[in-house]
Amino acid sequence: MHGLRWGDALVVTLALALVGSAFGLVYTPAGGATELVVTQAGAAPRHFPLNEPRTIGIEGAAGVTTIRIEPGRARCLHSPGSQNICERAGWLERPGDMAVSLPNRLVLQVRGPGTDFDSMHF
Repeated sequence: MHGLRWGDALVVTLALALVGSAFGLVYTPAGGATELVVTQAGAAPRHFPLNEPRTIGIEGAAGVTTIRIEPGRARCLHSPGSQNICERAGWLERPGDMAVSLPNRLVLQVRGPGTDFDSMHF
C-alpha cells in the first residue's frame, strides 16, 4: 500500500465539505424570534413584538407577573410562585422557547418564522 493519492485526498476533502455544509444547513436557525405570545387561562392570547425594550406587568390570580422584553428576547422577571419556575426559564430567545407561571396560569412563548419541534404535549 502506497498511501493516499491526490484523487483520494480530493474525494476526502469533497466529502468533508459536503458533510460540513449539510451540518450548517440543518443546524442553523431559520430566523430569530419576532414576538412573545402570552397565553393566560380564560383570556385571549396577547402578542408583544420583540423589537424594543420594555417591561410588562400581567395581573393574574395570584398577583402580578413581570416580563422583560429586549430586542429579540424576553424573560419572566418575577412571578408570585414560591418555586420560581417562570424565572428559572431564563431568556427566551429561539422560536418555540417557553416559560410557565403556574400561580397565574400564564404561558410565555416566543414565536418566529420556525420552531425547533413539531409538537408538544402536556
